[in-house]
This record gives sequence, C-alpha cells and structure tokens, in this order.
Amino acid sequence: MTEAPAAISTPPRQPRSRSVWINRATSLTALVVAVGTLLGFCLHLTGHVAHITDLGNWGVQSDLFPRPAEWTIINGYYAIFSETARTLSDMPWSLIVTVCLAIAFAILVHRLPAPKKRALITDRLPNWLKNTIAAIALSALWMTAIFYLLLIVLMIAIIPAAVGQRAGEDTAAQNLARYRSSENLTDPDELWRGGELLMQGHIIAASTDLVALFDTELDQVRIIDRAGIEIRSRPRKSAK
Repeated sequence: MTEAPAAISTPPRQPRSRSVWINRATSLTALVVAVGTLLGFCLHLTGHVAHITDLGNWGVQSDLFPRPAEWTIINGYYAIFSETARTLSDMPWSLIVTVCLAIAFAILVHRLPAPKKRALITDRLPNWLKNTIAAIALSALWMTAIFYLLLIVLMIAIIPAAVGQRAGEDTAAQNLARYRSSENLTDPDELWRGGELLMQGHIIAASTDLVALFDTELDQVRIIDRAGIEIRSRPRKSAK
C-alpha cells in the first residue's frame, strides 16, 4: 500500500505591523486636514463675497461693517445652501433626463461586440515617421491635459466667488422687495436717542460703531453713528 501524500501546510499570515497602520492613519489625517482646509477656505471666500455684494447693492461700503471669520464661514454655508436649492428648483429636468438617456445609449453601444479590426494606415509607414507622429500626438495630449487641469483649478477658484456674488445679489433684491412691501411698512425698526425717536426703517447691518438703516420714508439707506443710539424692534411674525 502506498502512503497518502502529506498535506502541505500554508504558513500563517503575518499580522500587519503597527507602523503600517500608523502610516495609513497619518495619511488619512493629512487628507482630512487638507480637505477641511480647502472647504473652510471656499466657505470663507463665498461668505465674504456674499457680504460684500449684499452691502454693495445697498450702496454701503463693506469695510464699515467687518465680520469675524466664524460669521463669514456660516454666511458662506447659507449662501451655498440657498443657491443650490435655487439651482435645483430652476434646473431643466427634461434636459437632464435626455442627457442621461443619451449616456445610457452610448454605454450600451460601447458594450456591443467590436467589429474585426482592419490594418491601420500607420502600420504601412516607416518607423521614423511613426515615431515622429507618436511624439507629436503625445506632446499634444500632454498640452491638452495641462490645459484642462489649469481650467479645473481656475473653475474651483472662481465658483465660490461666483456663488457668493449671486447669493449677495439675490439676498439684497429679496430684502429690498420685502422692506418695500406693505406688510413690513407697519413693523419697522426704530432708532431712539435720549427718549426721542430719530428714524425708523429696517436695519441692514450693524457694528459697534455704525448702523446701516433702510429708511422706508426716504426710500434710501442711511448710516448713523451708534453712539447713544437705542435700537428698538418688534418680534417678527412667522409665516404660517
């Protein structure tokens, strides 16, 4: 009788060393920090541009009403949220469905079996000519890739500012229409000094030194020194 061959034992898998996990954790942490820094920069840029545009449409210099970094970042978040919601509501969904169907059809055609390949014309050319054509094509490909890379970087730099500008313009236009409506004319903010009513309207911006008020009677913006000024406002009624 012949003996059965002994089973070959596989060596146990060595556990990954601690240094590998530390390197991966360090790389992941660096990636999260980089993404967070870029996101914070974009939010700050969007909020700052929205603030400048909003006050600029009122004819008020934004330097008179500076805002801290935390406020600017939050303002950028709300600007991106409002513009995204407005874009989704105005988006032509029929066109998007048509584009999706066209992409699906292109993928279906791409998965069809390829026809028999014919001999290329370049195969009949001499080697020196084929190398020259390949070098020219590779150079053109690299130049195209660099161009589109710079275009993507430029778009990333422009998009936050464009979103902030549009958000500031929309906010100023909506507030102006709301302040001029009959509902808000009966519920204005009031500026008092020494028990005397100075003016009334709607506060656009305020700082420790100045107050920007939209005077509903004069239909213009007035900037007042805040020293000794008491601001009185009534609770806003929530829309049902």
